[in-house]
Amino acid sequence: MGSLFANLDHVMRSRDPAAEERRARRDLVDLVSHATARGRTHSVRVINVSPLGLMCRTEADLLIGEKLTIWLPLLKDTPAEVRWTENGRAGMEFLNPIPAKNYDAMLALIPPRQTEW
Repeated sequence: MGSLFANLDHVMRSRDPAAEERRARRDLVDLVSHATARGRTHSVRVINVSPLGLMCRTEADLLIGEKLTIWLPLLKDTPAEVRWTENGRAGMEFLNPIPAKNYDAMLALIPPRQTEW
């Protein structure tokens, strides 16, 4: 039976190379918020989130490796580091993972998103 599906491995894998690198499931959300970096506050729209980080859209000129805070429901200003930026999007890793109980409570307050972008 295994040999029947062996040739389908390429079909079952995501075409997004980042999907293989993800350490936690992402939840699609639609949260208008703000991030504070270098003493300035920037508008962001959170697209997906996990206990380890998030991806957002922003017009801010964020720098890879930059430490900032991002406002999240219940958690308030959450310290994070910018891991990547591309075409008005930014990926951030929280400096401290969000505990499951806090994550679930926060997620319950954020509107869900149906599509990735």
